[in-house]
Amino acid sequence: MINGYALKQLFLLPCILMLTSCEEHGISQSSLPSEAASGVAVDSHETTHTVHDKRLKAFAEQLSKLTSQRIRVAIETERQAQHETRRQAQAQAQARYEEARARGERVRPPERPKIDVPEEIESLFPALRHDQLIAELYPQSDEKSYLFIRPDGTLSPLGQVVLDTVQTADDHALDASSFGLDAIKEAASRYQKLARLDVGIRLEPRECAVLERILSDTGVVSGTETLTFDAFRSLGEAQAFDKLLNALIDMEHSPIPRIAATYRTWYARKQYLTSYLERLEYALAGLLLDWAEVIRFGDVEKFSKEEYAQYTTADAPNDIHPRHYDAIIEDRLRAFYETMIQGGKPSDAETLTAQLDALLPAHPQYQRLQKVRERYREIVAQGGWSELKPDNMHFGGRAPLVTALKKRLAAEGYYEGAFDDLYDDALKKGIASYQVHHQLDVTDEIDRTFWKSINVRAEQRLLEIEANIRRWHRTMYVPKDRYIYINIPSFTVELWDAGKRVATHNVIVGNSTKICNARTREWELMNATHLLHSRMTYIVFNPYWNVPPRIEVDEYGKKMAENPKWLEESDFEYYTPKGGGRVLRQKPGPNNALGKVKLIFPNRYNIYLHDTPKQSMFSYTVRAFSHGCMRVQDAMGFAKSVLTVDGQWDEDKVERYFVEKGEHAVDLLQPIDVFIEYHTVTVDDEGKPYFLADVYRIIKNMLHPPTPQERACDPAIDRVSNFRSGVTNVDSGP
Repeated sequence: MINGYALKQLFLLPCILMLTSCEEHGISQSSLPSEAASGVAVDSHETTHTVHDKRLKAFAEQLSKLTSQRIRVAIETERQAQHETRRQAQAQAQARYEEARARGERVRPPERPKIDVPEEIESLFPALRHDQLIAELYPQSDEKSYLFIRPDGTLSPLGQVVLDTVQTADDHALDASSFGLDAIKEAASRYQKLARLDVGIRLEPRECAVLERILSDTGVVSGTETLTFDAFRSLGEAQAFDKLLNALIDMEHSPIPRIAATYRTWYARKQYLTSYLERLEYALAGLLLDWAEVIRFGDVEKFSKEEYAQYTTADAPNDIHPRHYDAIIEDRLRAFYETMIQGGKPSDAETLTAQLDALLPAHPQYQRLQKVRERYREIVAQGGWSELKPDNMHFGGRAPLVTALKKRLAAEGYYEGAFDDLYDDALKKGIASYQVHHQLDVTDEIDRTFWKSINVRAEQRLLEIEANIRRWHRTMYVPKDRYIYINIPSFTVELWDAGKRVATHNVIVGNSTKICNARTREWELMNATHLLHSRMTYIVFNPYWNVPPRIEVDEYGKKMAENPKWLEESDFEYYTPKGGGRVLRQKPGPNNALGKVKLIFPNRYNIYLHDTPKQSMFSYTVRAFSHGCMRVQDAMGFAKSVLTVDGQWDEDKVERYFVEKGEHAVDLLQPIDVFIEYHTVTVDDEGKPYFLADVYRIIKNMLHPPTPQERACDPAIDRVSNFRSGVTNVDSGP
C-alpha cells in the first residue's frame, strides 16, 4: 500500500476546503479516472468565508487528519484482502494439481500469479516481459517493500541506479528504446503531476454555518439523530471525531453533501494513485530484470550443471528443449534479484551499482571492442569507404587503383604513407597487415578473396563489431589468475597465468557439417565444438583413443564389415571397461588419432585438447576439421607449459612414459579453468581488430536470424547420423 502518501488535507482551514482546478496544473479533468473526476463540481466563483474561532480551526484540522488516515487504512485493508484472496486461490489450485498428479493424471500446472492493475493504468506502460516473475517477487505489493520508487513518484536511490545503468545501453551496443525508458519516464512524470493535484472544495458560508452549529449546542439533524460534537464526548475524543466523520461522509444523510462527495472523490483518487505507483515500481523492477537478462542471463546456448539436471530427461541428458528457456532465464533472474534482498534488507545504491557492474563482461576484449566500435562509428559517420573494382596490380607498377587501395587501407589503419599510384613496399606491408587481420592467407598476390573482403562495407563491419559486443553478454568467462582460453574463430588456445599470456598454440576445431536432428526436426552442426566453462584436471601421455559410438557407427562400421582384419591393421581393439559394455579404442602409437598427449577438462560433451599425427592441416588459416575435440599444434609443448605453471614438468619422467607400455595420467595440483568462447571480432594489444571466420554462422544468425522454414529439416529426406535415431547423448571426437 502507499504508506506515507501525503494526501492534501480535506479540511485545510476553518471553512476553507481547497478547490483547485486541474487545468492549473496542466492536466485536464478527463485525464483523471472517471470516479475521481466526477466527485466534485467546480465553482470558481465561490466566496471564502473565514471563521476565526480557534476551536473550529482545531476541529477542522482534526477531521482532516482523520480523513487521510481513514482513506489510507480502508484502501490498505481492501488491497490486503484482494491479495489474500488471490493467494488462497493459487494455493488451492496448486493443491488440486498435486493431488491430480499423485493420482497419475496428466493435468496442466496452475496458472502463476499475474500483475493486477487497472487497464487504464497498464496502457500507460511498456509491457512487462517478466510479469509473472514480478508478481512472485511482490506477493503483497506493499509500498514498504518498494525498492525503486518513492511515494511522490520520484526515483529512490536504487531506482536512479537502474535508470542510469540502462541509459548506458548504447555503450554496450544495445538499443535503449527497446527497454521502454521514455514511456517509463513519461509515466513517472504524469504520476508526479497527479500526486501534486489538489482536488478539494471551498465551503460556502451556509456550509460553514453547518460546521459551526455542530460545534455548538444547537446541532444539526442527520438522518434520525442530531449531530453535536459535545454530545459524542462521552465516547472519547477519538471516537467522537470518528463518529462525526462517519456522519459527514454518509452520502445519504450528510448535512454537507459536498463533503461526502469529496470524500468519495478522494477515495477513488487514492485508489488510482495507489495502483499507479504500484505499476511504476513494477516497471522499474522489470527494467532491472530486462537489463540483467540482456547483459548477462539470457544465454540459452550454455547451461549450468544444475540446469541440465533440472531440465533434461534421461534419454537426452545433453539436450534442453527450447520450451524450458524462459523458465531457465527466470530462475537466473530470480537468483540475481534475491542477491539484492539478502536477509530481507535491500542493497544500497552503491552496492546495487557494483552488482550491476559485475554483470558486465570482465574480459579485456570487451572494453577493447567498445573502443574499436567508436572508431568504426566515426568511419561510418564520415561516409565509410569506397568500393574498389578488382584489377591486375603488380609490385613496382603504377595504376590509379593503387592510389584508391592505399586510401582504402589507410581508412582502417593498415597503410601509412603517400597516396600516390606506386605499388611500393609500404603498400605491400599494408596488404599483408590487412590479410593477417582478416584471417586471409598472406601472399604476394591479391586474389579474389582479398577483393571480396576489402569491399565489405564499413556499415557491415560496424554491425559485426556490435554483434560481437553483444555476444560477450553471453560469455562464461570469469576472471581467474590462471586459465585456458579458446576462441573458436581464432583457432587458437591460450594459457594465461598471473595476468600474462604464457603460451599460444594453433588448434583445429569441430567442423561445420550440418545434419538433420530427428528429434527437433531442425538443422544442427553435429561436430561443432561446444562452448563451455570447465576445469582442466589431468593430462594423459601416450593415450588410448576411446572411439565415440557415433563415430564408430557412422565411420568405422562399414570398414569393419568390409574387412575382417581392419581392427588389427589399424591398431584398434575392443575392450570391456570396469562398468561393463564393449568399447572400440585405438592403441597408443604414432598413428593414434590423439597423438602423444590429451589434456582433459571433464565435461558432458567429452571435449578435450589433444595432439594429432596430421600436422599438415595446421597450414590452413581456417581450421574447422575435427569431430568436436580440438587438435593442438605442438601439443607436447602446450602440455609442457601447463605442467610448468603447475610446478610438475619433468622432461625425463615424460620421456619414460613413451618407453613404458600403456597410457600415463598426470593429475594437476591446481585445476585450471577452461573457457571455450565464440567471437568473430577480436582486438590485439595495439587496438587493431581481427575480423575472423564465422564458421558456425553464429554472428550471421544474430544479424539475420534464420526463419523457421530455414531452420526446419525433414529427417526422412535430409542427412542424419546413422547413430542418432533420436539419441542426443553423443560424444565429440578428434
